[in-house]
Amino acid sequence: MTGGVVALILLLGFVFFAVPIGFALSGATLAGLLAFGDAGALTALSNISWGATSEFVLTAVPLFILMSEIISFTGIGRDLFLAIERWLGRLPGGLAMTGVVACAAFGAVAGTGVGVAAVIGGVAIPEMVRRGYTREMSTGTVAASSALGMIIPPSLPLILYGVVTETPIADLFLAGLVPGALIIAAFCLYIMVAVSLGHGIEPDAPRPRFTWAERLASIRLAGPTVVLIVAVIGSIYAGIATPTEAAAVGVIGALLLAAVSGKLSWPAFRTALVNATRTSCMVMFVLIGAMLFGYLLGLLRVPQGLSDWVLHMGLSRWAVFALLMAAYFVLGMFLEVTSIILITMPIVYPTIIKLGFDPVWFAMVLIVNMSFAVITPPVGLCLYVAKSCLPGTSISQVVRGTLPFMGLLAAVIVVLCLFPELVTGFIR
Repeated sequence: MTGGVVALILLLGFVFFAVPIGFALSGATLAGLLAFGDAGALTALSNISWGATSEFVLTAVPLFILMSEIISFTGIGRDLFLAIERWLGRLPGGLAMTGVVACAAFGAVAGTGVGVAAVIGGVAIPEMVRRGYTREMSTGTVAASSALGMIIPPSLPLILYGVVTETPIADLFLAGLVPGALIIAAFCLYIMVAVSLGHGIEPDAPRPRFTWAERLASIRLAGPTVVLIVAVIGSIYAGIATPTEAAAVGVIGALLLAAVSGKLSWPAFRTALVNATRTSCMVMFVLIGAMLFGYLLGLLRVPQGLSDWVLHMGLSRWAVFALLMAAYFVLGMFLEVTSIILITMPIVYPTIIKLGFDPVWFAMVLIVNMSFAVITPPVGLCLYVAKSCLPGTSISQVVRGTLPFMGLLAAVIVVLCLFPELVTGFIR
């Protein structure tokens, strides 16, 4: 176990000193193998690196990232927000609920929480404050709702979970629909009740009225986005396309939207390509490091040893599950979601299977738990994105605004634990 101890100490040290996680994982693995004393194992590293990135399904990762980057300059985020507001704007808290639903809809083409927060937050947060909502309610609503980008397919964390654990990605995407709908409903219900009681908004805040003609006209605004969502997600659910093929369809659809909207230009497309390449390389480098680290752990039989140790502790499987969820919550405060999944799954997944938990169900509960990671300091990126959308706002105001939504996310986790068929019932 000397190699494992060396690797773990080095990994913790690298993370503490903010070494990029890909370098941290690869460096810790190399040191662990040298300490293990098996020089022959070093020759396997190149094969593992190639194998980690040559999976066909992984092609979906850069394609979905590119689709998100193209979508970000088309202006459909604003169109979505305006279209949804015409249907929800008259309700108590209608503008805030519009932000929630817009985040969910845009998440279906973005796949990441930060992208959702940036695009929808830039439209929704200033408008909410202008209409009388408090800074806490405005920024907190969008920051918390942006986490839906990780839950509603296509979700980058779900794709990586599927790759690492060999769980069908189509099943993971299908399983995300009900938890996503539960979160949307819970957030909207809370907003409606809170605003009706006078919380989070000025007493004399105006509520716009829209005619049915205006509402029907809004369908034209949201129509292209809905078509793109159906083309990407629907093709996967219908068995017409694999996630990778659907991602390619999404890129083509995003380019068509950009062209039709008049926003497609070579400088904008070049920027999207550069950003997508940078993000994709980062994700792939972390994936390679995680696969190498997983190889070392497997060589040292760490996952099997952990499983045996947990099973001999005498704890119930739900007690172990609760401890894991608490550990993931703490990790989410300091690490990015994709890094957490790639680092921990090779260790934790065998234990989850031995305890009898469904891998698809566990994935959804894990991702909902990881939603806290993007809205809890000090690393919660969506907090800082929401803050940047409203100059003069402090990070403490954004955090206060997200607290009620954190409670609702915890309640959704409890519901999914009590009724696991809400996740698994649609994929069997």
